Amino acid sequence: MMAGIQDLLSHALPFFEGIKREKSPVLVVSHYDADGLSSASILSWMLTRLDVPFQLVFVEQTYPDTLEELPFSNYKHVIFLDLGSGYKDFIKMFASNKQVLIVDHHVPAKSDGWEGLIEINPYLVGVDASTQTSSSSLSYSIVSRVLGDSVSLLPVAVAGALGDRLDVGEKFSLTGLNKEIVEKGKKLGVIEEFVSLRLFGIKKKTIVEAIASTLDPFIPGLSGNPSACIKFLESIGIQPRSGDSARLASSLSQEEIKLLASELIKYMISNGVNVKEAEKIFGYNYYLVPEPDASPLKDLREYAFVLNALGRLDHYGTAMALNLGFRGKYIVRVEESIKEYRRLLAKQLSRIFEKGEEIARHGKQCVIYFLDENLPKLTGPLSSIIANDFSQKFKASHIKIIGIAAPTTGEKYKISFRRIDESIDLGNILQKLSRELGFMGGGHPAAGGALIDEKILDKLLEKI
Repeated sequence: MMAGIQDLLSHALPFFEGIKREKSPVLVVSHYDADGLSSASILSWMLTRLDVPFQLVFVEQTYPDTLEELPFSNYKHVIFLDLGSGYKDFIKMFASNKQVLIVDHHVPAKSDGWEGLIEINPYLVGVDASTQTSSSSLSYSIVSRVLGDSVSLLPVAVAGALGDRLDVGEKFSLTGLNKEIVEKGKKLGVIEEFVSLRLFGIKKKTIVEAIASTLDPFIPGLSGNPSACIKFLESIGIQPRSGDSARLASSLSQEEIKLLASELIKYMISNGVNVKEAEKIFGYNYYLVPEPDASPLKDLREYAFVLNALGRLDHYGTAMALNLGFRGKYIVRVEESIKEYRRLLAKQLSRIFEKGEEIARHGKQCVIYFLDENLPKLTGPLSSIIANDFSQKFKASHIKIIGIAAPTTGEKYKISFRRIDESIDLGNILQKLSRELGFMGGGHPAAGGALIDEKILDKLLEKI
């Protein structure tokens, strides 16, 4: 582990020593995506073993309206997971007299801080936290220091990192602290890692289902279209059926895997996907060794997808139960949740593809597509898919940023942004503009978000 991060993690130890000694109740506030849910599960596991009572709350972000509703008065100690670094001054307004721990990997805002604040964010020690760490890998590392390694929690940390799309290394592998946890998992026999096709559910689905179910990367014309997948496979000489039965993806020979990967990459590039995005179809895979092949949690990328789906459908309890090792009825719930999540995504994607410019507003270097429903939790995944699919379309234009906006209460919009030009640092841009224009915004260099009043939208588009 990098020395800077080692020193940083040690700062969290007095916080947990204090609550363990006092048995002081803790308020835990976490984001609801895969990384946030994984971080919350890991810290909840530890607090339970320390015999420390806690209340867990999932939120969109630490905006003032949100902070105002949190029960700070009932707690002396507060933990923020996968959020908080960008809004420390707001947190201070509500919790200046509390002992506060922030575990985050987003670009931190400058702040005077206060005596009761401990911030675990690798950016503070010169590490690119947006690519080298996740909040879940940081949380796992803290727990390992307090209670020792937990084999059951290690894959949860990896799923959290994959959910944040941090597989940015060679052949789309995890790097930095995230990779260190993978290596530990391999030694302990709970994680398997190898390079192959990266199709959704490749261990258990048919070849057609695996291609049609793949959204990362999004395959234009094939994702969500089984009949088109059958025609594609037949056109490249791979039979989707064996006798009367549909072939499982796991039945593909090494020669067929190489052929399918090559043909999918060529197909995606010919349909406007940039080369780097198309190559995502082949790279590192991560599997949870003890999990049955038929489980939706076997493939840790699929596990991350499940967590993101559950979080965005407000099924936090099911996500936490899965992370803490429960299966049975919780696995049954997953299947229905995934179907609902995919239905919601497909409906909005179809609208964006069909209406296009009708629902778009352009800025200097940005285009934002507007949903007509109050679905703020879907803007993140939709923006990732659209950015990938439209990157080639806008390659020769002035557009460098794509956003998806959803109306929320109080005439505001929740907007998720993704860059399509790697020279842009979205997190810093949104932080600067938020101070200048008076809205909430920030994030990572490649991805960011904003909560903005409808009246300020035109000013934002003039700037971005």
